[in-house]
Amino acid sequence: MSEDTPQDDQEGLSIEEANALVEEHRGWAESIARSVARGWNLDWQNDGLDGAAMEALIFCSRRFNPERGIPFRGYARRRIHEASTEAARVSKGWTRSGSDTQFERLAKEVSIELFELFPELRSGAIPMSLDQEEGDKAMRASIRQLLIGATLVTTRQGLASASLDDIVDTKRMVTFLAHLEVIHQIIIWRMYWHGDSMRAIASEWEMDELNVIREHKALVDHLQRAIEKNSSFEPLKVRPALRPLSIEMKQRKQAGPFTELYAQGQKT
Repeated sequence: MSEDTPQDDQEGLSIEEANALVEEHRGWAESIARSVARGWNLDWQNDGLDGAAMEALIFCSRRFNPERGIPFRGYARRRIHEASTEAARVSKGWTRSGSDTQFERLAKEVSIELFELFPELRSGAIPMSLDQEEGDKAMRASIRQLLIGATLVTTRQGLASASLDDIVDTKRMVTFLAHLEVIHQIIIWRMYWHGDSMRAIASEWEMDELNVIREHKALVDHLQRAIEKNSSFEPLKVRPALRPLSIEMKQRKQAGPFTELYAQGQKT
């Protein structure tokens, strides 16, 4: 099924609700355009990326259906990246053959999002290991972070698409994520779906940012091992610093976002 069907229009938001989404997320869309511009060594305004991002944001606000269970930013991010990247490509005078345009476009989007998640890549470094790891072991740990980061980004892109093939391709990863502890699901969801920084998460939870960074690293290592084994999945134990908050979430019977997403998929 195409992403842009009449049915999408019928099930979307009202004009007022769509306009409110545009107002709320305008700054976020512009930040994506700026990020793409940096990747292409362009000026995001003079080279037209700002207009392309806004057009994509408005388009997505008209097609967004909250009943699909995907947050607006998760739905719109890919399309805003595509529009900004296409504007950058036109500004550079690039042309593409039709067969590989989509693949290269998605690869560029993943690269840009990895730069956002791991800013040290911009200076030619790789994500640092926080443990007492050195040499090859530290390098492998850093590469695992990048691989899992790319996997989660492409998983979100698949979920944001209405393509049945895309949804099938991402089902296995969603199954892994749905079996994580609730607090771990929230960390992944907020970082890779909402674009929140670990600092923002730590600030909201009123804790040291280092606690969230360490939890994320342990989570990445755990997911990498689970994917490599491709066998029964055991959730990672919550580290002591986040355990009180995790217990509080369980007492509130808070459901994990991927658990809810997985349950919706089982019903369809």
